[in-house]
Amino acid sequence: MTKPVLDLYGDPIDRGRVHGEKMSAQIGQNIERYLKRFALLGFRRDAVLSESAKWSEALRSKDAVFWEEIDGVVQGSGRSLDEITLLNVRYELLVNMMKSNAQHQATAMDACTSFAVLPERSKTGETMIGQNWDWVKDIHTMVSRVTREDGPDFIHIGETGTIGGLQGVNENGIGTVINAMLTPDDGKYPYEKPYRMRVRDIMNARNMQEAILAVCGTNRSVSMNFLLAHEDGIAIDIETSPDREAFIYPEDGLLTHSNHFCELDIESEVVKLWPNTMYRNVRLERLLRQSQELDSTTIKSAMADHFSHPHSICAHYDDNEAETLRLQSNHSIMISLNQRTLYITDSSPCESDYEVYPLAA
Repeated sequence: MTKPVLDLYGDPIDRGRVHGEKMSAQIGQNIERYLKRFALLGFRRDAVLSESAKWSEALRSKDAVFWEEIDGVVQGSGRSLDEITLLNVRYELLVNMMKSNAQHQATAMDACTSFAVLPERSKTGETMIGQNWDWVKDIHTMVSRVTREDGPDFIHIGETGTIGGLQGVNENGIGTVINAMLTPDDGKYPYEKPYRMRVRDIMNARNMQEAILAVCGTNRSVSMNFLLAHEDGIAIDIETSPDREAFIYPEDGLLTHSNHFCELDIESEVVKLWPNTMYRNVRLERLLRQSQELDSTTIKSAMADHFSHPHSICAHYDDNEAETLRLQSNHSIMISLNQRTLYITDSSPCESDYEVYPLAA
């Protein structure tokens, strides 16, 4: 089974409208599943949508093109603006609401394990990045292949109903994957650019300087890790808190990261929720270093690793945990920056093979 693919053209509002029309059922299901998750954490539907409305105003002021595309999704899907905004800022909204209410239930966030492989360690001489995307089950995702005049063409995968995406590469050979981070400072700047808007800014980048500015150019509402790379063999991992950054570079052609801070001197609150982050990173690095010529087979084997199962690189639900803490690897992704191609599993990498999604249709 392959991921749904949307080929999007035209101006931003047209792209959004097609997205909304073709994926309206899945968008509606994502909205209801997230509202149910907020309810499990102790947040009422009206309170969540009220906070989402504040974010709607913030998005409108941050990026007119991004906003137009969201407006198109609203028109095409028939859902409200606050509901579509909820999907696009669900991470920031959840973190900020948790920070303002100490009585909420503990919750997991997107817990991913990422890598970059430079040409000197790649069997094909390519630059590759990727990760397992660990999150709650039953969230619809789709691949967007975007051809446009208002910026570089790009291909990315994202949650259905969202604009910015999770992982992707643009026609200039610039790509990104991300990891959730948590610090005491999260929520310090409550309505700064959400991370999905920053991912879109990275897809807009003409060069690496612009990609780095997309992450570091302004303060952030929440902490996040951005692994950026260019097809010419450059990879930079940027750990961010709301107003600080630290940079990590590959060693011997490899770079790995999970969900805790390795360079930035700040408390990693995520360790209290998912201490497995402390070994997933080093475990993945060890597995990848066993080969001098990495390819899709050796990378997939590493991403399907079950050390300390179910809290492993390839993660699975733990029925002994509270429902709000359960995570699984919903997909694994490798991105060839040279080929502008995504390789994505339909489920966890131990259960499905990589399917090929090129930028050039």
